[in-house]
Amino acid sequence: MTTGHASPPERGRGIAEIPAGLTVRSVYQPVVDLSTRALVGYEALARGPAGTEWESPARLFESARAYGTVGQLDWMCRISALRGALEARLPPSLQLFVNMEPSAMNIAVPPGGADVLAAASRLSIVVEITERDLLTDPAALLDAVERVRDRRWLIAVDDVGAETASLALLPFIRPDIIKLDMSFTQQRATQDTARVLAAVAAESDRTGAVVLAEGIETEAHLLLAREMGAALGQGWLFGAPAELPLYEPSSAAAPPAVDSPLAVGVTHRMPLATTPFGLVAAGGGTRRGRVSLIGTMIEQFALDATATGPSTIVLATVPHLYEVDQDQMDRAVTLASSGALVALFGRDGNVTTALGVPGLHGMSVDESDPLSKELSVIVVSPHFTAAVISVQVPLDDAGDADADDPLFDYRLTYDRNLVLDAATLLLRRTTPIPTEPGSGPLPVFGSRHSG
Repeated sequence: MTTGHASPPERGRGIAEIPAGLTVRSVYQPVVDLSTRALVGYEALARGPAGTEWESPARLFESARAYGTVGQLDWMCRISALRGALEARLPPSLQLFVNMEPSAMNIAVPPGGADVLAAASRLSIVVEITERDLLTDPAALLDAVERVRDRRWLIAVDDVGAETASLALLPFIRPDIIKLDMSFTQQRATQDTARVLAAVAAESDRTGAVVLAEGIETEAHLLLAREMGAALGQGWLFGAPAELPLYEPSSAAAPPAVDSPLAVGVTHRMPLATTPFGLVAAGGGTRRGRVSLIGTMIEQFALDATATGPSTIVLATVPHLYEVDQDQMDRAVTLASSGALVALFGRDGNVTTALGVPGLHGMSVDESDPLSKELSVIVVSPHFTAAVISVQVPLDDAGDADADDPLFDYRLTYDRNLVLDAATLLLRRTTPIPTEPGSGPLPVFGSRHSG
């Protein structure tokens, strides 16, 4: 694999570049129904050439990240996984779990890959999104989820609980499968375990997502996984990673089992409204109030967001009527340091001055954009969801309102689904935080219309 870089980045010192022409192979680990131990599918795991330093997938991806070639490597792994399943005639009654790196979503299908993707349309595929870099480009991530769903494939979020980002984005991704990090299966429960499991249970109850426990190696691990609410599991207790068995041609037409935990997936689609206020106002319940009143609500929401923990997402819009001042930017920086992600929308000025802060997205809004009239704060965390969303009242409708305290139509809501839809509209408009070299703009499993 070539990189196009004359030398590795500073952080890559001591890490060798992946040799040109290196190939990857796939091994497959069983995924089972924990109540019956019946096989429901396999997860594809990448391996480099046996007996070399590149055999370890961790070593491969460490080098790829240092040289900015994660996308190319990730595609090699995905194509290998699909090709192996096709050659083994894996039946559609069994799911194929295929990993995807968020930072690799922007790399187009490599030569020859489109044919494999087209042939893979007969497979039942679960796309696993790993926890790394989930918050770097949430707009591209959500677009990627849509493209995967366009293929009628399922979505899983991997290693949930290992990083705050995985919990923060669960309600936006709305995965069909939530994969608990193996640390929850293999270690004694802690207060942090309870916090994560409560968030996972809430999401599973809300959407019907299935919980899968990783790292089950003993009967004790299995018992704990079931106590934590997992319906599916994988680990050495059920089988080591290996080549797929060769299935009979007739088995390729077997229908999915109707009693499988994977029989029905989440089918939620992204909201279609233009702005958050347009979305929430469609359901009624709007009120009219002065900006001083709405400002007090926003102040309280900011305090609530600070107290909700590291898996919190805060999105705010400032209308063109006001400039984003330094106090607002300072608050955004503080929230970003205590939460998972903060996105601030406003007119040119300070809104783009703090882009170097991890977790902080600043977006400039054009005056012609309907969003330029909205004043809003949306807070989403695993256990608290709320929004105050408002739009400036036109002057000819404002009567004799005080010019220093203008009127806004607003909606205050704690309806989780409504708040999530409004937040999703803004997340889809965020711009990426720069990360690895070679990361750039989408197609995940091909463009929306390819394959």
